[in-house]
Amino acid sequence: MNVQRTVFVVALPVLFALACGDGNTTSTVPRTSVTRTLITDDPFPYYRVARVDLYVVSVSASLSPDTGSSAAGFVTLATPRRRINLLALQNGVTDELGTVTLPTGAISAVRMVIDTDSTSITLRNGSVLTGRSTPGIQWQSSAGRPTLDALIHEQISVPDAGAIVVIDYDVGKAFITPQEINPSSTDSGFIFSPVLRASDSRRTGAITGTVRALTAGGASVADAALRLYLGTPGTPENTWIMLQTGKTAADGTFRLSYVTRSAYWAGFPVHAGKTYIVAVDPAPGSGRGRMLVPNLIVTAGADTPLGSVVVP
Repeated sequence: MNVQRTVFVVALPVLFALACGDGNTTSTVPRTSVTRTLITDDPFPYYRVARVDLYVVSVSASLSPDTGSSAAGFVTLATPRRRINLLALQNGVTDELGTVTLPTGAISAVRMVIDTDSTSITLRNGSVLTGRSTPGIQWQSSAGRPTLDALIHEQISVPDAGAIVVIDYDVGKAFITPQEINPSSTDSGFIFSPVLRASDSRRTGAITGTVRALTAGGASVADAALRLYLGTPGTPENTWIMLQTGKTAADGTFRLSYVTRSAYWAGFPVHAGKTYIVAVDPAPGSGRGRMLVPNLIVTAGADTPLGSVVVP
């Protein structure tokens, strides 16, 4: 699919000067290529939340193997300096943050700076939560303009043709309820836990399907929560690694995008025998039960279609 058609731009993207390498492999001058930076979202409880407006100041990356806090070599990928409604970025929809020219090579680290004072969560009842409201967002040590380091599963290559860096800001993992820490808490706000991931879009795949009630031809199930695990089916769920979250659309369809290819995990003995497992949890009050879909394999550049996922 033409990438340009999949980019959802909520504002004019920040554009930088562009230059491309000439492909001359004998030149001693470092080649450059255009690298685009996108952002996408894996959602969290929709029955409570209408918007998550994250103010993104800048995104930077390092092409140096030394990614320590004092390491040189970080370059700016984008400086959007605007709010982005992460909940509008569903099912592979992205917002282009900017483009920049980079030397050919590999990105070893990605960082994002956000502004917590300009970030908010809007509930479906109209309440707006901030770091100053009650209930609100507990930013903890991240208050202000924190620099957040992205998790990178697989190296992001920058070839002559340029790269597409996807930043997956997983709202379902980044904002947790106080009850996850203290089950007796009556606080209806959220606690910030900085979780974001960066990936090379060409090395990832997707998992798609439609959630239906009772039968494969049954009613579609909207707002079902999705969790993507890496684990061994038959072992306790608390031994699985949760990698992404997501939800179904109004018609029951879903797309878990930018999933790390299964072959990457196969290279680690500790993950031998593990596969992807999708857990489907219908929205509270729907009357529908849970379903697990195990033994899923994801390949780069392709969809893994599940067809109809039937919940009891």
